Amino acid sequence: MANLGKRYKYLVLSIIFVFLTILGTVTYSWFVLINRTDSFIATAAKIDISYTIYLDGILLEPEEFSIDTGTSVMTKTGIYSINVTDFEAENYIDNLRIDIHVNSTVNTYLRVSIIDALTLSTVDFEGNKGEVSIVDQPINYAFSREWDVNGTLYDDLVDAEIALGGITSNDTVTKINHWFDNKLNDGYYYYPQVIERDMDSQTLNLSFIEEYDGDEFDTKSFGYTLQFALLVEAIQAGNSAPIYNWGLPNAPWGGSW
Repeated sequence: MANLGKRYKYLVLSIIFVFLTILGTVTYSWFVLINRTDSFIATAAKIDISYTIYLDGILLEPEEFSIDTGTSVMTKTGIYSINVTDFEAENYIDNLRIDIHVNSTVNTYLRVSIIDALTLSTVDFEGNKGEVSIVDQPINYAFSREWDVNGTLYDDLVDAEIALGGITSNDTVTKINHWFDNKLNDGYYYYPQVIERDMDSQTLNLSFIEEYDGDEFDTKSFGYTLQFALLVEAIQAGNSAPIYNWGLPNAPWGGSW
C-alpha cells in the first residue's frame, strides 16, 4: 500500500513537471514575440483609376439639370453638357478630350462605358420646358487611335500628310483604334491589353477621346445638346478577375485573358 502511494506521488510530480515545462516554453515564446525588435511592413496592392474631361483645354465639371414639366420638376445630376450645334463654340464636341489615369499597383484591365443622350429642348404652348432624347442618332466619338499609312504608323493624319507631301487615293490608309468597341454586346469600350503595373509604377495617362483627326462630326440643328456621363471600371488582371467580376470567360477582342 505504501509503494502504491509512492508511485502515485511520482506520477503527480511528473505531470506537474511536464506542465511547468510546457508553460515555461509558451511563456518564453510569447515574451520573445511581443518584445522582438525586428519588424516588417506589408503593403496591399490596389486598383486606382480616375479620369479627366476637358473642353477646349478647360477641365469640365458635371452639371445638374432641372426640367420643369409644369406638373413636376425632374433633376439629373453628374451630367456633362456638350455643344453639338455651334462649331465655333469653346464647348463644341470637337474640343472634347478625355484621359484615363491609372495609378494601380497591380496589373490591370480597364473598360469604359459612355452614357449619353442627344437631347432636344422643347417648350410647350404653356411655356413648360422639357426635353426629348433622340435615340436613333449615335455619336461618332473620336476615340484614341493611330493611322497606318502605307505600313507606317502615325499619331494623326496631319503627320502623315506632312511626311508624304499629301495623301492621295494611291495611299493605303487604315485606322487602328486603341480601344475595343464592345458597346453592342455589353455597353463598354475595353483597353485590349493588360496594363502592367507594380508598386513603383508612375501614373499612366491613357487617351480615351481625342480630336476628330480623319473623322468628322456632323453638326446638329439648333436646340440639340449632348448630355454625357462616363463610367470607368478597372479590375486586377490576375486570379481570373475578369471572369468572376465581369462575367466574361474570354476577352471581348478574342482569346483568353
